Amino acid sequence: MDAQTVDRLKQMYGDRAATDLFERGFYERDLAPVPNFLVKPIADTLPDIVIRPKSTEEVAAIVKTAAVQKIPVTTRAGGSTVYFNTVCTRKGIVVDMNGMDGLLAIDKENNMVRVEAGLTWWKLERALNRVGLATCSYPSSAQAATVGGWLVMMGYGLGSLKYGSVLEQINSAQVVLPDGSVRELNATSEPPISWFAASEGTLGIVTEVGLKVRPQPEHEWHGLAEFENAEQMQCFIESAVTLGNKPFNLHFSDPGCNLLRHRLGMASPQAAAAYTVAFDADGTEAETIAACQDYERCLQKADGGDLGEEAGHEWQHRFFSLVLKREGPSLLGAEIWLPIYNLADYLSDVADFETQKSLGLKSYGHVVTQKHAMVMTMFNADERDTIGYLQGLALVKKLHDIGARHGGIPYGIGLWNTPYLKRCQSPEELAELKKRKKMLDPHNIMNPGKRYEPPLLLKPALFGLGMDLLAATTLVYKGKEGRK
Repeated sequence: MDAQTVDRLKQMYGDRAATDLFERGFYERDLAPVPNFLVKPIADTLPDIVIRPKSTEEVAAIVKTAAVQKIPVTTRAGGSTVYFNTVCTRKGIVVDMNGMDGLLAIDKENNMVRVEAGLTWWKLERALNRVGLATCSYPSSAQAATVGGWLVMMGYGLGSLKYGSVLEQINSAQVVLPDGSVRELNATSEPPISWFAASEGTLGIVTEVGLKVRPQPEHEWHGLAEFENAEQMQCFIESAVTLGNKPFNLHFSDPGCNLLRHRLGMASPQAAAAYTVAFDADGTEAETIAACQDYERCLQKADGGDLGEEAGHEWQHRFFSLVLKREGPSLLGAEIWLPIYNLADYLSDVADFETQKSLGLKSYGHVVTQKHAMVMTMFNADERDTIGYLQGLALVKKLHDIGARHGGIPYGIGLWNTPYLKRCQSPEELAELKKRKKMLDPHNIMNPGKRYEPPLLLKPALFGLGMDLLAATTLVYKGKEGRK
């Protein structure tokens, strides 16, 4: 990107355009603390300029400038993933959407709202609650994740079991396409809004969203079930997902996760030794009473126990899963989209892997459809330990391999999961995605280097060989010391 263009953009957007090296440096990372020696051979992550627009018109002007000069554009808001979805790989412009966080309109009669894409789910939920409404679902990272960001990640989270993915709750979206034109998209437009779900910012920039909401629930009810083994836990979950009045949320944890939560003062000694499932329901008083009865029946069928008052405490901590990082310095892990009927077998293989490697593995997840759960399996890591961190990344690959054996795929692609593309989509599906990219973005300026093709060092054959060799070596890394 030439200096003249940088200067012109700086003049246009004033103090909302950052060219200072120190400030731009904050945009070189997301939640993944990957050392530079691993990043720099693959990606040029320092943007030439960061711009914080305040309107769709400003976003469109930025993209038009980029389109004319074929400058890469990367969109960023909460940056709450670990895949470098929102980190540039070829310099260029980073468009920071956090300034576009308005609640534009509320249609209470039809349970609809119009919001700017940079609005976080937590701020939206609080604003809706003040007028007697609520979101249908939201991510566990609701305090940082934005409406637009969750759409382009095809968000599933709390509430998804009952109300579906975020795409099922959106009836329209305003999008700036890669040529700088502004389009209002819906389910039947050309292109349809469904193209942008899971596109990870590679097809355009979502600036506004029309979203379905619901009346604020009158009552809540929370249960926390405990089980001796994963088979009982799976039985409980399989019963719960078939209920006519589905729970708002089903969240499960294995003993490794619960033991750490106990050490952090977030779980009882009884929970620390168990597999647990949080069963959260809301609605009318009659619906929550019925949910309590459903819970008891599912619990009896699975031969589980009830942890009583601890359920409310678990619900209050629903946004703090990453507090597990406190044992530090950091975490590595695999987030996997997994069939529910394979959950117990997956956790059994994870337990066998733990026996071999002694990593202090811990798993938790959300049931997000009647057939699938999102499972996160993690272990402590330390990015300051160069050799050890490499070994840790190799072990993440082994966790993905365990998931694949049980029908699981990575949730999210970005940069770091591109080696697993063939697991995530069939050749026909990937060809269709590439066709859409070429049609809308022929010059590949929107978030290039992600989603569709791995870079050389992440090609499956080379990546797989290197990671498997590292995983077979004797562990020397210091990350696991944090659990002692």
